Amino acid sequence: MKKSLVLLMCFVFAGSLLLTACSDSNNSASPGASSSTASSEPSSASSESSGEATPDPNAKYDPPVTVTTVRAITADMKLPEGQTYEDNVWTRTLRDEYGIDTKVLWNVDGGQYDNKLNMSIASGDLPDLMKVSSAQFKQLLESDSLADLTEVYEKYASEEMKKQHAIGDGIALKTGMIGDKLYALPDAASAIGGAPSTLIWIRADWLKKLGLEEPKSLEDVFAIARAFTKNDPDGNSKADTTGIVFEKGFLSSGLGNRGLFNSFDAFPQSWIADSTGNLVYGSIQPEVKTALQALQDLYKEGLLDKEFIVKDAGKVIETLVANKAGIAFGPHYFGQFIHQTKVQHPEVEWKPFPLMRLDGSQAKVSLNSPTLGQYVVRKGYSNPEVIVKMMNLAFDITVGERATKENYDKYMYDPKDGTIQIWNFAPVFSNDSTDALFQQIIDATEANDPTLAKDATAQLVIANAKKAREGEHSLYGWTLYSDAWKIYFDLMNKGLYVNNGFYGVPTPTMTDKQATLDQLELETFSKIIMNAAPIDDFDKFVENWKKLGGDQVTKEVNEWKQTM
Repeated sequence: MKKSLVLLMCFVFAGSLLLTACSDSNNSASPGASSSTASSEPSSASSESSGEATPDPNAKYDPPVTVTTVRAITADMKLPEGQTYEDNVWTRTLRDEYGIDTKVLWNVDGGQYDNKLNMSIASGDLPDLMKVSSAQFKQLLESDSLADLTEVYEKYASEEMKKQHAIGDGIALKTGMIGDKLYALPDAASAIGGAPSTLIWIRADWLKKLGLEEPKSLEDVFAIARAFTKNDPDGNSKADTTGIVFEKGFLSSGLGNRGLFNSFDAFPQSWIADSTGNLVYGSIQPEVKTALQALQDLYKEGLLDKEFIVKDAGKVIETLVANKAGIAFGPHYFGQFIHQTKVQHPEVEWKPFPLMRLDGSQAKVSLNSPTLGQYVVRKGYSNPEVIVKMMNLAFDITVGERATKENYDKYMYDPKDGTIQIWNFAPVFSNDSTDALFQQIIDATEANDPTLAKDATAQLVIANAKKAREGEHSLYGWTLYSDAWKIYFDLMNKGLYVNNGFYGVPTPTMTDKQATLDQLELETFSKIIMNAAPIDDFDKFVENWKKLGGDQVTKEVNEWKQTM
């Protein structure tokens, strides 16, 4: 989660784009094709990987080996002085300490990366190492273009890496496996940290002003939404406040309403196990209909934003900052959205609550896939273990023995300009999946002892929260992390979460039909919520979803499950 704290505004909103789908193609190119000749040169580590039982994962190649790669860059990727995309602190460390010479074949704007890489995949002109989407991973597998990393992972992966990949039932690593063979290393992430709308955020100052108690059930939340809508909580004698706000992409957005569905034991857009152990699609289950009926009732009563269907996340944030809404279902970094509210209205206080059912019991949260992409090696590259060594270095610097303040400033964020995200230039990188830094934030906050925050990012949060509490309102959001993560750790410790049961590459019918099925789902749910369609249209949606490919997708998903 290191990088997510600076990318807080876009982490979940962009979540559905991080693994961008691409069109399927028949790639019959030679899997051994490469644009590099230097990378095939033998090295001392080549014999090491095939002969030694316990090779040194930090051993330096002598002579050096070359690995080619490609990069996505964006306009906001500012370079530290004296460094370039090809020659920077990460590539220098790999060269000087590990004997790994990284050659960047091409850089391209992030919005064009998938298209450019798709062309490389189609032509067979592959780099040795690349980061791919789930759809691209599938294409490369089908064309037998990927190196088997099973053996080199077992030999070279550090204990820290294996610990990271064991989090959450090991799903992150399993996303790169076919049967018992490993073909990709994940850019792993916290499954709950990246999940959308996992908390109920409520204006605590409005509760106090209206004489309302904190909610103990979902019924209480609805009653509070009613009061926030009708009882003039902002005190301007106008009917201009809204109880609950969410944006038009509500099923996947960080400021959506998936958490409200979860409160009805509904898990849309997730594959969940039925009573027989088979996987079924959460969006077509009867609990979803119950949740939709509740949302429709809220809409008819005027407790939801009437214009949600035309508002993206940015517009929802504007509503929150303008002091015009009192409840939102959001992630742990919700505070980052509403810094400016406190600047304009110093009395504002938001507080997170766990998802709750109508009867007051805690609800389970729906988790996202714990990966932000996958790193792969082309088949035929002479030193596939290089990818493991690169990721060992990333984990060592971020959470391992080298995770010092000095290295944080050197490899992660420029201490003079925090907008320079140095980690962006690592050829291979992964987040910390353990969420340890957030436990440090909790410990330091509760003990009022900043020295308990050893992690550099945790120290940043604690320092900014202290400034906010002392009156620097533009930093208000940093004060909310501790309470949010106390709830998260409680949920995870109690097992109050539901993983998406399908984490394989897209099935054939998913590739062909998923966009159509998703559009049908969003349109139907939106119309029902807005009372533009009767609740029984949900049953028609289920029937149409099955006919338009859903039944075949379900069959393919369960065939995949049998291989795991």
